[in-house]
Amino acid sequence: MMDYRPTHFTLPDGDTWSGDENYPPYLFNEDIAIAVDVAIATRRPLLIAGPPGCGKSMLAPAMAGLLDCSLLRHTYTSRSRLGELTSEVDHLRRLHEAQAGVHGKALPPEWAYLEPGLFWWAFDPDSARRRGATAQQIEQLGPAFKAPEVPENAGSGRDAVILLDEIDKAEPDLPNDLLEPLDRLRFQLPGGQEVKAKPNTRFLVVITTNGERELPPAFLRRCVSLMLRHPTEARLVEIGQRHFPRVAKKRLTQVAGRFQILRQQARTEGLRLPSTSEYLDAVRAAKVLNIQPDDPFWGQVETASLVKKTDWTDDLEEEQ
Repeated sequence: MMDYRPTHFTLPDGDTWSGDENYPPYLFNEDIAIAVDVAIATRRPLLIAGPPGCGKSMLAPAMAGLLDCSLLRHTYTSRSRLGELTSEVDHLRRLHEAQAGVHGKALPPEWAYLEPGLFWWAFDPDSARRRGATAQQIEQLGPAFKAPEVPENAGSGRDAVILLDEIDKAEPDLPNDLLEPLDRLRFQLPGGQEVKAKPNTRFLVVITTNGERELPPAFLRRCVSLMLRHPTEARLVEIGQRHFPRVAKKRLTQVAGRFQILRQQARTEGLRLPSTSEYLDAVRAAKVLNIQPDDPFWGQVETASLVKKTDWTDDLEEEQ
């Protein structure tokens, strides 16, 4: 058990969030707990860096569970836009309704076609359900008003954890576009109306990066930073115990030992390093298949779950 006790959330026994039907358990350490505490205290986004598979994105659902609040998630791609997180007009639906409409009958106003993004759902979910309209405007529009689809786990006005995953994959300008909603907790709709966070609402924004691209200095200045490093062999075993409490510690230690050897070999040869998530895959395979590191078939399990060789150019001999 670690010495640090967070101020803004309570860790269960064993410093482990137990998980739920959608997400596995999450084991905290002092670096993680302090960084989250600082992010909540300062109301700054938590930027988590580290190699793929080290558990960056799993911290957000753990915190949503510990804080008993909504979890809203967006995974970046090269096509991501700020409007996906704030709001944008669904021009395609408007066009379809215009083509299918009755001649001479006016379309609903543009606000009726707004699609609320994650920030809108987090800042003011009641307004998001109305697409920003007043109750009187919706009443005047009548059956023509179509309520927006509520995202999974959007909640109903409680505090929120927002996960912005793999920001490196977004266009270079997008991190700076996030400064207003992240810094001021507000943004403007396409028609000029402002959406802002309700007073005294608690937010935790978790942003992950694989370090594939340098992020803008102005963006970094507004973030709390957490670096997730590769765990020691002892911590790997501890993580394995949280995920697989019925697997003997001896077996977890054997797999962790082989895992560390493979990482060192990969580092020496300049190859891809296996990740923590792949260690857990290897443990699961050992458990389900009942094939352990001292079994004659373990080499194949290791190759399939940890090594994952894809360069076949050196394997010139035909299969016998």
